[in-house]
Amino acid sequence: MNLDLIPIRRHMNADNSCLFSSIAYLIDHKNFNESSSIKFRMMIPEYLINNELEDVILDCPKNEYIEKIQDFEKWGGAIELRLFSDIFKMKIGSVDVMTNRIDIYGETKPYDKIIFVIYNGIHYDPLVMNFSHDASNDSDITKFNFTDDNILIKFREFVGTIKESGDYVNLADLKNLECDTCKEQFVNETKASDHARKTNHWNFNQI
Repeated sequence: MNLDLIPIRRHMNADNSCLFSSIAYLIDHKNFNESSSIKFRMMIPEYLINNELEDVILDCPKNEYIEKIQDFEKWGGAIELRLFSDIFKMKIGSVDVMTNRIDIYGETKPYDKIIFVIYNGIHYDPLVMNFSHDASNDSDITKFNFTDDNILIKFREFVGTIKESGDYVNLADLKNLECDTCKEQFVNETKASDHARKTNHWNFNQI
């Protein structure tokens, strides 16, 4: 891998489908458009209908999960990352901003490629490599060899700088919060999370 490549975060809309948009971008960024999140969300129920899967993996009966995930108000998360890993036969690394931890979905599977997303507590974005921040999105590199440790190190260092900027939300601490951007106040984490997703305001102060 060329050492001149730099890590870049491509920002997705905060619309309840950021995970699906992120995966869509990483898998096929040259054809990414406004309907990509819908297309990729619907891949999940299609995959489940055609494959046997233990209910324990879905945290509920399969039929119930299939109905739920087709609701565009429902977020994607760890379950969907695991399913996408199997759908595309590719490992997925999710880098958590607050902890700088990387959870790798499909880690035990013989998949030799990996894609990366960044998670700030309530929102996912795709992580890519390119030669310049000014370079065209078309030249983004989104898929990497799983054995290329240099890529993983660069992404972790990059996410570390994002943590330093305060761009993350600790859901465990969201109580009586004020948005640092617009000063709106919230009495619980659900309302604060909803505000952050809709506005892209990630910084909150306890009051």
